[in-house]
Amino acid sequence: MNRVGIADTTFARYDMAGSAIKEFKKWASVKIERYTVPGVKDLPVAAKKLLDERGCDIVMALGMPGPEAIDKQCAHEASLGLILAQLMTNKHVLEVFVHEDEAETDGELAELADMRTREHVLNAIKLLFEPKKLIKEAGMGEREGYKDAGPIRL
Repeated sequence: MNRVGIADTTFARYDMAGSAIKEFKKWASVKIERYTVPGVKDLPVAAKKLLDERGCDIVMALGMPGPEAIDKQCAHEASLGLILAQLMTNKHVLEVFVHEDEAETDGELAELADMRTREHVLNAIKLLFEPKKLIKEAGMGEREGYKDAGPIRL
């Protein structure tokens, strides 16, 4: 059975891991390993531990950086660490960040966090079980959490 790691943070204002777990249970039979850390800069080591120590085949790194410039800098640093974890393990880590300034109200922010997380779960399932499906979706302008932008043509 495939193992899926879910790394999330206490800093997030929405339980993105809860949404991910529900969505995985809906679509796939996988073993879920959850690892919760304080903030986004802690996600890279959580992801690597899930891959190395807990034997996960893929990890979703869920975070909700704040709206300030320092929050965006921390998110960028976390992104670099997540990329490094992927390169060190040859396994995918799907970064699922929802920045607090992407929505105007708490309700919109919760809806965006839920939808983006659930849509990335479907990406994780494709990467695990049907990676060739992603080839058909290349260049289609898909957006997780928002309306798809659609393809453009010459």
